[in-house]
Amino acid sequence: MKKNISINICGTIYAIDEDAYQLLENYLQSMKNYFRNEEGGDEIADDIEHRVAELLWEYKEKGMTAVNIETIKEIINKVGNPADIDDSAHTEANNAFTSETNNNDGQGKENFFSSFGDETSLFGKIKKNISTRRFYRNADNKMLGGICSGLADYFGVGDVTIWRLAVLVLAFVGWGFNMSFFHHFFIFDMIDFTFNFLVPLTYFVIWIVVPEARTAEDKLRMQGMDVNPENIREQVVSDSEGKKTERVTTENKASGCLKTLLICFALLLMLPLFIAFIAVLIAIFIACLFVFGGVSVVAGIFPEIVDLAEPITAWGPALWVGLIAALLAVGIPINAFIRLFKSNTKPLSSFMITGIVIIWLLSIAVIVGSVTSGAMKFHEFQNEKRIKDGTRNGIILGNSYQWNAIDRLGWNLKQLKNVNKWLSEDRSGYGNLPDKALKFSRDDSRATMSFTLSRTEHFDEGEYVLESLTDVEGKGGVIKAVDEGKDVAFNDLSDEGKKLWTMDWTEGSKLPIFENPDSAGWDGFAKDGREHWTYRVSKPFHHKAGDITISVSADKAYLNKFNIRHVQLRKIEK
Repeated sequence: MKKNISINICGTIYAIDEDAYQLLENYLQSMKNYFRNEEGGDEIADDIEHRVAELLWEYKEKGMTAVNIETIKEIINKVGNPADIDDSAHTEANNAFTSETNNNDGQGKENFFSSFGDETSLFGKIKKNISTRRFYRNADNKMLGGICSGLADYFGVGDVTIWRLAVLVLAFVGWGFNMSFFHHFFIFDMIDFTFNFLVPLTYFVIWIVVPEARTAEDKLRMQGMDVNPENIREQVVSDSEGKKTERVTTENKASGCLKTLLICFALLLMLPLFIAFIAVLIAIFIACLFVFGGVSVVAGIFPEIVDLAEPITAWGPALWVGLIAALLAVGIPINAFIRLFKSNTKPLSSFMITGIVIIWLLSIAVIVGSVTSGAMKFHEFQNEKRIKDGTRNGIILGNSYQWNAIDRLGWNLKQLKNVNKWLSEDRSGYGNLPDKALKFSRDDSRATMSFTLSRTEHFDEGEYVLESLTDVEGKGGVIKAVDEGKDVAFNDLSDEGKKLWTMDWTEGSKLPIFENPDSAGWDGFAKDGREHWTYRVSKPFHHKAGDITISVSADKAYLNKFNIRHVQLRKIEK
């Protein structure tokens, strides 16, 4: 059952089914388009419409109750060439249009292709075809965007299936270079990039930029046929019947597998866009949780979400602006892909397309601005937090982990001036040494360094020595042990001590500061080349039971570095 609609043409109401109405509308619109730019064109188009109205009235007087598509076809055949209505106007318009079409389509191409031989040669055929045809995407024979069939029509060379296979091969040929020994050569890396990226990108840029042949005039220009009222009339009737040539039907049947491959390839390119779109939606959802107080509900399932509170707070409004812009930047291409896959989508006007492109470019610019602004704010926030967490007793270290390392080693930091704020570093724990060490180096001021480290421990009565393992460059550092306010032991840093990098494992393993050192790791520890660890030991001293304070300090010392691997008091057995 077909739905009938009512139309008003030249003051008379007619009932007409949808197919007939579409055919009539296309025919009248094509004629208006044809004569639109000609002098007196509006009058000619009105004459055609009045002639159609007269014929409809004749059918109505004969008892016709509803207009069907067959009636419209008969009327179009009777109206025929507008020259029958206004021969002089048609002749002038048709000549002007033909002249303009030939001038526009052929200008510049004759000179370019004049050297490619006569029309019997391959280049001659191509020259003739592209001088009389215009490049459109072929909507009647498309698998994705109709680009390959449009190219086949434009150049008039080769079967459309060959064009499709060629594009498919070019899109994947770069993978062959990437998976073979050729990828070791720069030139093949460039080939890989060109085919893997530029070919698909070029295809989809053409898909978006090149218009689809939708009107009868477009299809005639695409085929290199004269755009005249007679050809327009035949094209409109042919389109209404939905006819396709036997060649197109055969190609479509034989190309089912290729169509599937092309669709899969397009979906593969769309996959990153969908992933990005979902990621943006998740980010917006998480941000909304923090704003509307829903974090506590989700935190029971995803406790890590609490860690996002600080970045979201630091970014501020820039986060929301960036997320909305990202939604547009990803959503607009996805919508464009969906529209391209839908064959019955109403085409957008040039004004709308321009507006969408401008909005998309603005969204990209807003994202860049938001990320830059947010990153700067987050960096400031991180610096403020780091300084806050890294400050104790007026002394600022790199972060709280630096203080944790000092606490772990048992030291109390009392003074720090003109010293780099990053003091702790991870170590291997070779020979049962602590897996943390401290390093003192001058900051950017290049001034003399001052620092004081101390730790107090209880020791039983006995004979003790002060041992240290350090890497010192410069003068002014002191390591000492204090008992009841008196200095009882020193490690004289001017003393050369025992240089580990000059020892083999047999000699080094006898140093009492180590416990069961591994022979296999000795060279890596002692002979690194970047560090020169020196073992020093003080003269023995007697200690009555009580507390002893060990201190490492420098007062306005000219030191480039003072690395402390380990300091200890060792009891001597008699």
